[in-house]
Amino acid sequence: MTETSMPRKLNVLMVSDDFYPQVGGIAAHVLEISKAISKLGHNVVLLTKIYDPSGALPEEEMVDTIRVIRVRVSEKRKIRALQFMYRGRKKIKELLAKDDYQVIHWHKLIADSMITKIPFDGVKIFTNHSSTFLHWYEEQRFARFRFLLGHMDGVIAPSTELTAKISTVFPMKQALTISNGVDTTKFYPDQDKRETMRARLGYKNENKVVMIARRLEEKNGVLYFVKAISMMLTQNEDIRILMVGSGSQEQIIRDFVKENGWDDKVSLVTGVANPEMPYYFNAADLVVLPSLMEATSIAGLEAMACGKALVGTEVGGIPEIIKQNKTGVLIPAKSETAIAEGVLSILEDDNIRLGMGHAALYSVQQNFSWQEIAHKTTDFYEEQLQRLL
Repeated sequence: MTETSMPRKLNVLMVSDDFYPQVGGIAAHVLEISKAISKLGHNVVLLTKIYDPSGALPEEEMVDTIRVIRVRVSEKRKIRALQFMYRGRKKIKELLAKDDYQVIHWHKLIADSMITKIPFDGVKIFTNHSSTFLHWYEEQRFARFRFLLGHMDGVIAPSTELTAKISTVFPMKQALTISNGVDTTKFYPDQDKRETMRARLGYKNENKVVMIARRLEEKNGVLYFVKAISMMLTQNEDIRILMVGSGSQEQIIRDFVKENGWDDKVSLVTGVANPEMPYYFNAADLVVLPSLMEATSIAGLEAMACGKALVGTEVGGIPEIIKQNKTGVLIPAKSETAIAEGVLSILEDDNIRLGMGHAALYSVQQNFSWQEIAHKTTDFYEEQLQRLL
C-alpha cells in the first residue's frame, strides 16, 4: 500500500511506559514506529510516563511530528507503575473526550494493558515485545494474559515465536508478525564516525573490536559473553571488547573484568543515548547478540545497518535476521565456548567478515526499513477497523 492509496487519515494513540529518555529496545521501537506512521500522513499522539526530578523535560512537546504527552510519576520506584496506571488512564479519557481516535496501540504488557482497559469505539492493538510474556508462557500463567489482554482486538509481535505463542492463548484474535526495524538514515556505514570513536576509545588500527549493545540483564546472556572473553583474548591478542549498556549485572561484570586484569582490553560504556549509537557500531568490527530470549533485536538490526556481521544465539527472532554464514553466525544459547568460536571464526578472515557485513547491510535495506514496517502496521489497523463494520 502506498501513501497515496491510504483510504483515510487515522488518529492513533500510542501508549508506552517505556520511552525516551529511557534507553532500550522498546523505547526505540515506539519512537521509530510512531515517527514512521506519522510520516505516512497519520496523526500520532504518544502517552508515556516520566520520572524527571530535575524538571528538564516538559509534560507535553512535539518530538519530530509526534505529540508526546508525559505523565509525571514519583521518585519512589515501587509506586511509579501504579501512578502511571491511574494517571495514564485518566489522561487517556481526557484525550478521547477531545478528539476522535480510531486506534489505541500499546506496547508494555502490564501497565499499558491496565491503562487501556477503557470503553473505546475504535480498535485496540497490542505489540508483544515482552520477555515477561515468555516467562509467564513457560509457567502456563494463561489466566494473567487473558486478564491483561482480553480487551485487545489484534496483536502484533516482532518474531514468529511470540506470534505463535500468543495465538495459542488468544486463538480468536488476529495476530501478525511484523519485525522491528531500523532507521537507515541514522544507522549506516560511516568511516568518519568509525575513526572518531576508535580514537576516543584508544583503539589501534590492528585492533579487532568485538561489541555487544545490551541491557546488562540475565535474559540478554551478557555473563556468557563475559566468560567468553578469556578464550577470545587468548586466541587473538588484537581483540578488544566493547560493551555498551547498563543494568543489574553491571557491577558483576566490572568486578570480573578487574579480577582478570582486562582493564586495558575491555571497555564498558553506560549512559549512551540512541543518537550516539551509530558511532559505537561503526567503531566495532563485529557485534554479538548472546541473548537467552529475544524478539527481533533492534541492536542487531542497527549493527547490520552499519555494515557489521553478527554472532547471535538461536533464540526468538534472532534467526530471522541472521542468515547463517551469510550475514553472520548462529550459535547455541548459554555457551561461552560457542560465542568465542563464533567470533574467532569470523575474525580469522577479513574478507569473510566484510562480506558478511555487506550482506547484512543489504538485508536491512531490503527488509527492515521503518517505512515498510509502518505500512504493514497501518494495513493491520485498517484490517481490524474493517472487522468492526
